[in-house]
Amino acid sequence: MHITIQGAGRGIGLALAHHALAVGATDLYLTARNPEQSTGYAQLPPSPNIHWFAMDFLDPDSIANTGDAILAKAPHLDRIITTAGLLHDSDLQPEKRLGALTPEAMLKLHQINAMGPILFFKSLWPELRRAHPLVAASISARVGSISDNRLGGWYSYRASKAALNQYMRTLAIELARYNPDAVIATLHPGTVDTNLSQPFRSHLAKDQLQTPAQSAANLWGVLDHLPPEDSGGFFAYDGKSIPY
Repeated sequence: MHITIQGAGRGIGLALAHHALAVGATDLYLTARNPEQSTGYAQLPPSPNIHWFAMDFLDPDSIANTGDAILAKAPHLDRIITTAGLLHDSDLQPEKRLGALTPEAMLKLHQINAMGPILFFKSLWPELRRAHPLVAASISARVGSISDNRLGGWYSYRASKAALNQYMRTLAIELARYNPDAVIATLHPGTVDTNLSQPFRSHLAKDQLQTPAQSAANLWGVLDHLPPEDSGGFFAYDGKSIPY
């Protein structure tokens, strides 16, 4: 299997790369903003079967160039997964109230959580539309479900993940006209022990927090069992469908 994983420098993306190798992937095409400085690069250094590419979802040119480079290197792709997710950083925190919204934070989250993934799939369109079995997925979040939003808050993160879900759903509809064997999905990984969840998990019971390896195995299992008729769906790590 030839597997592309965006965001393999750490967290769920890195765990997915390890899991892919464990289940028999022959070639990995991995991306990170700065691969040589990442944990993933140290654990899975370049080799004849492991290829690294620098890509930044805040830089549309780097997305297009990386897509071209992967298409030039890979004879085909069996699975493509994007894992980007920004909830907070040194400059922003999830908004608890309307008054906390800023255009800068709203745009940054939309660029990383929604625009980046769909532009990456656009860069790989020649491979997506080629008639062959293919599974392509993006890591989303249950809080991106509009109908499931009962708590409010986290305005920009919720909106950006909802946008991602809509982008992927729309891609699935278009792609079915060209490659009916393809499956497009968005995935909720649960609460995972990564930097993204660290400030917000103190209230969780220990068994509610997954390791990246556990989450990767669960998500991979979901993708293994999705038929083409489920393309465009939104699924949790346990395989259950999530309403949009």
